[in-house]
Amino acid sequence: MTVAPDVRGVAAHFGLDPQLIQAVVQAEGDIVAAVRCSIPSVTTREQALQILCRSAVHALSDYVRSRHAGDFVQFWRDRWAPLGATNDPKRLNQFWVKNVLSLWLGATDSSQNTQATAHVQDPNQA
Repeated sequence: MTVAPDVRGVAAHFGLDPQLIQAVVQAEGDIVAAVRCSIPSVTTREQALQILCRSAVHALSDYVRSRHAGDFVQFWRDRWAPLGATNDPKRLNQFWVKNVLSLWLGATDSSQNTQATAHVQDPNQA
């Protein structure tokens, strides 16, 4: 599948996989008409692509939050605050997953010690 330059540009702006967005564009046929079904004021392909990408970001966020929050936060921790990082001499990164999940989803009672464990179960699977 060839990714159109405008699709590549808008997808990149939103941090999305351009092939995913191009797949949706092609599946819809006329992306402007498809978006116009929900937002009648859309008149240009650029507007339609912006809305499509914004919708994809929301869908990805909702999917992660509702189904894989713990896995995602652990995956992100490995990139953002990796265990054993040289800039973490007190080893605080081991608490990052639990703290982020607690603050984001209310995974634990705020009165609990947030430094209790590095292993966190997805609160949606509890």
